[in-house]
Amino acid sequence: MQIGKLLRSVSVAIAIALSCAGSAALADTLPPLKLPGPYPVACSNVMQDFTRVPAGQNVESYWEGVPAGNGTPRYATDLLNDAANALTVTIAPANDDELYGSFAGRVVPYVLLVCYPTTANNPRANYPMPNGHAVPHMQRGAEAPILPNSATRYPVVLFSHGYGGSPLSGEYIDALLVFASFGYVVAAPFHGDLRISNLQIENFSDFFYAATHIRDFTAMQSLRPLSLSAAIDLLLSHPQWRDHVDPTRIGGFGASQGGESLLLQAGAGLTKSIGLSWSTVIRDPRLKAAVGYIPYFGTFVLPAFGREQRGLDGVTLPYLAISGTSDTTAPIELTLPGILRLPDPRELVALVGVEHGFDVPSTNDIFTWSVTFLDANVRDDPVARENLLRTTSVAGGGDDRVIVPYNAVVATNFGGLWWNAPGGSESGWGINIAHQADVIFATWLTYDLTGKAWWLSMTATRTADNTFAGPIFETRGPPFNAVPFDSSKVTRTGVGAGTLTFSATGPATFSYSVNGASQTKTIVRQAFSRPVPACTFGAPPNFASVTNYQDIWWNAPANSESGWGINLTHQGDVIFMVWFTYDLDGTPLWLSATLTQADGAGYSGTLFRTRGPAFNAVPFDPAAVTRTMVGTASLTFGDGNNATFSYTVNGIAQSKSITRQVFRTPGTLCR
Repeated sequence: MQIGKLLRSVSVAIAIALSCAGSAALADTLPPLKLPGPYPVACSNVMQDFTRVPAGQNVESYWEGVPAGNGTPRYATDLLNDAANALTVTIAPANDDELYGSFAGRVVPYVLLVCYPTTANNPRANYPMPNGHAVPHMQRGAEAPILPNSATRYPVVLFSHGYGGSPLSGEYIDALLVFASFGYVVAAPFHGDLRISNLQIENFSDFFYAATHIRDFTAMQSLRPLSLSAAIDLLLSHPQWRDHVDPTRIGGFGASQGGESLLLQAGAGLTKSIGLSWSTVIRDPRLKAAVGYIPYFGTFVLPAFGREQRGLDGVTLPYLAISGTSDTTAPIELTLPGILRLPDPRELVALVGVEHGFDVPSTNDIFTWSVTFLDANVRDDPVARENLLRTTSVAGGGDDRVIVPYNAVVATNFGGLWWNAPGGSESGWGINIAHQADVIFATWLTYDLTGKAWWLSMTATRTADNTFAGPIFETRGPPFNAVPFDSSKVTRTGVGAGTLTFSATGPATFSYSVNGASQTKTIVRQAFSRPVPACTFGAPPNFASVTNYQDIWWNAPANSESGWGINLTHQGDVIFMVWFTYDLDGTPLWLSATLTQADGAGYSGTLFRTRGPAFNAVPFDPAAVTRTMVGTASLTFGDGNNATFSYTVNGIAQSKSITRQVFRTPGTLCR
């Protein structure tokens, strides 16, 4: 009777949420990501001898752990013909037969497939498989992975397939390649569920079936999260991987049973008896966030996480569930109360009419939600976080609706490049923001009354929550080609005042009065590459060791060139540089360049001078903005705190030493 009441109340709640979500969808729709992502993908060695598969049998039976007809165990290890160079782990579960059944105290082997972003010129051949799929650019023998940047530590996604599947079966291989194409190192264990529990999950809706099969079923569920944690151990210790993965940025994606496995890895209590008692299997704090696609939260007879899903209490893992409203194997009616037990940030997205399985029409919806959630919570990407906060659906594809909205603490550091971007309506001007403690140094990149590139600066202090205000100055000084640069000739003249007001969801307003002209503009942080860094002010940073160079830079005070500087906005492998300097007549001039990585420490690009509508133009016409190539620029970093800025402008070449400018100790660090 209580179960029936719960089912009815949850169904009503979902119906109401679907109705409300539909009304907001047009106003808060996120464009789908282009699939695959920007990186080609390669994978680890899973060389196999397919002649070992007897005639009439299926290779996938070995990958999935299906016993032979006579009961003989089978697993992926039986096919490996280069086992010494394949990635394998073993786990030894505790001597707890309530959780591990007959596997308690035994050693259980697991094979892993690791796929990762690679270079466009990776020469390694694809590895074809009997099921028609191929492992792209697979390593052979002891070959090391070929990564886009050997000095970068890449974020990790643990990939946990559904019950009875494998990383190479069906659509799973395609899914894990998508995550790798977005710059993640993806580690996928062959769980081999059917060597442990060869059952039908759907039958657990029947009380008698659940009562007579729960021991093996519990063991299978308990071993899965142990194998996922062992995969992390392998990546962090293996000589081919330990220097290329970031131990602080580890997320997960699980399908069906895999969605449950990631919650168990994070410390959720697993149901272990018909009386619905539960126990924690493992609590791995290295897992920072996870996505469950059609995640298994159990049945009404046997919920996955104990009575009333109470085993989820105390789990702090940021979690996104993407559930089908017509799914009877992993019913959304059980997922919803489970999600509501999790603390923020958590989110539930419904795919209307979708049953249990991969829904092809919803492909872009599934991966856009998943990659955005992982980027927000694993990479700490503020743009992704803002997208989650305001999005109710992904454009096109299937019918996806937010049931439980995302709610997270938004980063309070506003550093970066901001612009007026609704529809790109005012492309051509922007504001560089350096944010340290309660002070923002803003450099406004605009145009004077003649259309010449003109920069103004504002040192704004915090006056209220997310509000910063201060005077606006025009600065004049020695021209860009002056040798030496005489900082005593730099002058500042007050021309007005400005206020920056930031909202919780990302957009901000810039209000100003300059030379008698007053306006208010809506601005947003500009994202031109992935990932957008997360910036923090707090504990003393080790700037020298970091590889993200976003900040305001200047010629070190010992060199007496105070008065000019460079703003760097660093996203992925791209740096957008703005050099605020002075023209030949001493008036403020800004030049810009998009710099791409030339080698491990160097970035270079073309330097442009821009003209456009005056700062007070109403409306601002982006079609009137023109760019003229005036030279080249390069940055060579000795470490994360020191660099050489070299440039050629109109035939004049110079080289300057620059360092980060810290105007409020200890400064802001971006990763």
